[in-house]
Amino acid sequence: MANYLLSVVTASVFVAVLCAAAPEGEGVGKFVGFAGALIVALIALSPLSGGVDEWLDSLEVQWDGNTQRSDGEYQAQSAQYLAYNMALTMSEIYSLEIGDISVTVYPDENQKAFTAEKVCITVPAAAQIDTEKAAQTLSELFSCTVSVENA
Repeated sequence: MANYLLSVVTASVFVAVLCAAAPEGEGVGKFVGFAGALIVALIALSPLSGGVDEWLDSLEVQWDGNTQRSDGEYQAQSAQYLAYNMALTMSEIYSLEIGDISVTVYPDENQKAFTAEKVCITVPAAAQIDTEKAAQTLSELFSCTVSVENA
């Protein structure tokens, strides 16, 4: 901690000396002041970079084991991810419980990469939403054909 504070104070003093030595006015003085403030801010925020590095490393660990997936596993995982995001979007837009929403994704088998051919969403009848408008909204948001039905 002492080294951190020393580096921040040293950078601040160094920038202050550079700003005092720089000519005043529109050009160089303002640039030196801005660059110095940016450097001091980066040094002050440098402890956060360790947390970001650890977080990025943890992401790599989570995904390292999943690099050898078959096409079927990839399709299933992509369909599940799309279904979850559509259910989450429906719950947020229409104030529904996410557990009450049923989503079925039909992937397009003719494509090499995952593409949803059609998505069917079922919501509770008590929701009383305009299913046609909801289907249109979700079709535009997710760029696929969506149908919404009441249970």
